Amino acid sequence: MTIKYLTEDTQPEEIPQISLNLESLNQIWELVNGSAISIGETRIILIPTEELDTEEFAIPQEWVDLPTLVGDYYLAAVMEPEEYRMRIWGYTSYQNLKSKANYNELDRIYYLGQEFMTEDLNVMWVARELCPQAKPSVEAIESLSVDEATALVTQLGRSSPYSPRLEVEFEKWGALLENQNLLRMLYEQRLGGDRSTATNLLQWFEGIFETGWQTVEEVLNFEQAEIGYSFRSSVRISRGKKIDLGMRVAEESVALIVHLLSENETEKDVNIQVHPMGEQVYLLPGVRLIVMDEFGEELTFVESRDADNFIQLNFTTEIGEKFSIAVALGEARVIEEFYLE
Repeated sequence: MTIKYLTEDTQPEEIPQISLNLESLNQIWELVNGSAISIGETRIILIPTEELDTEEFAIPQEWVDLPTLVGDYYLAAVMEPEEYRMRIWGYTSYQNLKSKANYNELDRIYYLGQEFMTEDLNVMWVARELCPQAKPSVEAIESLSVDEATALVTQLGRSSPYSPRLEVEFEKWGALLENQNLLRMLYEQRLGGDRSTATNLLQWFEGIFETGWQTVEEVLNFEQAEIGYSFRSSVRISRGKKIDLGMRVAEESVALIVHLLSENETEKDVNIQVHPMGEQVYLLPGVRLIVMDEFGEELTFVESRDADNFIQLNFTTEIGEKFSIAVALGEARVIEEFYLE
């Protein structure tokens, strides 16, 4: 209903979009309450609760003090499951929240009194058009070392009915949430799904393929497939997968293609590509293809420009190694994990 309300009388270029794809949302919801909606350049954080008391608005610190999660405006919502609806009872801006809210260190929550909230959402709509506020400036959190990341995922990945968000200091917790690959690893470990969604590339040589991986010809049309096969004689095996970046139109889905170029006892040469799908000839500008190590550190990337038919990266990986590939556009990002065992 919130999306429907925000869509009314909205220009096509500012149709509200869920900022994170479903996979990322599930990972966040396992740990922190809240969602993000983007309307043009404006980022709105929605914090739902089933508490009927609207004397205070409670906002988890993660949505306020982490650069990748912070918003321009914050909506307070009450869930009414028996009525199958959600009621927005007020909003605040980031600047108002930071200046007027009381921060509780014990539960890492910002509490903003009802007297500092604005009830009419139309006021927010007019304000962002006539007198837009400065974008939030949030200090970046220092990245975790490999040893710290491993220890944190192990420590916090134990299955439990509550979030482990208060079990370590906020700087380390925030660094974990800021790293998409570490967040995914934590999510999967807490659900007991250790490596359940990762792809074992060595099995491809045995003709074993995980669900979702298809032949290149099944994913791309003939012309697209030919463009990506300039080194056909070197390819041992190839597979592709449709990547949904969570955008509002289907034409913005892309295809991730993985070519294994050689086979020996110790290492594999890999070529990865991103192609447009369907009738689209060119990728949208700004699509990023990223290779990361098993802890989410970026090793290399390439970004599409105007009139790129596809983008690609080449690298060599050793037997026993794990790595991830991310396909990103704006705030949307999909990560695929791989290993060779």
